[in-house]
Amino acid sequence: MTGRYAFLKSPVWIVGILIVVITVVAFVNLGMWQLRRLDERRALNATVESRMAEDPVDLELLLSTVGTEPKDLEYRRVTAAGTYNVQHEILLQARTLNGVSGHNVVTPLAVQGMSLAVNRGWVPIDAQGPPVPDALPPAGIVGVAGILRVSEERGPTGAIEDDGSYRKIGRLDLDLLAPQWGPAVIPLYLQLESQDPSQDRYPSPLPPPEIGEGSHLSYAIQWFIFAAVAAIGFP
Repeated sequence: MTGRYAFLKSPVWIVGILIVVITVVAFVNLGMWQLRRLDERRALNATVESRMAEDPVDLELLLSTVGTEPKDLEYRRVTAAGTYNVQHEILLQARTLNGVSGHNVVTPLAVQGMSLAVNRGWVPIDAQGPPVPDALPPAGIVGVAGILRVSEERGPTGAIEDDGSYRKIGRLDLDLLAPQWGPAVIPLYLQLESQDPSQDRYPSPLPPPEIGEGSHLSYAIQWFIFAAVAAIGFP
């Protein structure tokens, strides 16, 4: 290369061009990765919407026909009947409702020899318990209806009591709760939507799971812009 572009053969420019090329390729790949994440999120949203639109089914029937693989059952609407075990109730800490800090009340429901964790709803942050005196569940046989959710795996666990159990926990991790609730813990929990007999003021019912696309598209656009800035700005 001669003439006015001979400087491009200098080591500084060669290194600079290589850096820009690598940078542009990396930014474009990051943008494409975000678009793939967006496609995955949209596919999940379609699955969630489809499952939540189905009619509620009896929990025992669902478990006997589909099995207990959590990912196959999450977001299905189910009904069940059993008795609450108030003595094993826990508080799911640091949960908000309508921007107000509080806790969720989780109480195991005995269903045909199994324990179903029921997230019954929200109580204020100064609520005493568990059990929470202002949010005691009905005694006797209770009919519940709600949405199945998978066990939570992220977040802090919380303090362990002297007997090795949890009374207040940071995430609804069913594997951590199984030792204190017994061996037959259903590997999903129920986000309660309705109950018969109904509850008084507390716990306040939770809204259904949000369905959104997140920020993947905006992140993808940002990476593509960064790639364009590097490619156009370097010369």
